[in-house]
Amino acid sequence: MDLSIFLSTLCALSWGLQAIFLKVAMRRIPLYTTILITLTINFIVIIALISIGSGFFQFYHIRFPVYFYFMIAGFLNYFLGRGFYYSSFRFISVTRGTSISSSYPILSVAISIMVLGEKLPIHQFLGIGLTLTGVYLLMIKGKR
Repeated sequence: MDLSIFLSTLCALSWGLQAIFLKVAMRRIPLYTTILITLTINFIVIIALISIGSGFFQFYHIRFPVYFYFMIAGFLNYFLGRGFYYSSFRFISVTRGTSISSSYPILSVAISIMVLGEKLPIHQFLGIGLTLTGVYLLMIKGKR
């Protein structure tokens, strides 16, 4: 198996499991406490990994425009993205919340086509259609 496929599968498994743990953990604590706890843990782990790895000197060679793009990405991902994602678990099931939020690559593709001028072959458009169909099927309420 290709290493990238294996790593992507582990990523999907990790994200899938974290949604379950978040739903259980958020039963008794406020939203912003949840965000603060996860960000603090992420910060500690990243600092440890940077210290073990190449070290902090790598950051001195990065120019400000790159930092600016990372700041925007961090704000969108960690503050807005997590806030909305975690909030969804208070109102809808993990299945529905994760299904909707997991469709974000489709938005990334659409924006990259408009902003970056990227091109997609027809089979990738078909894949987007199938993904949206899957999200729709997960969202509709059946008879119980």
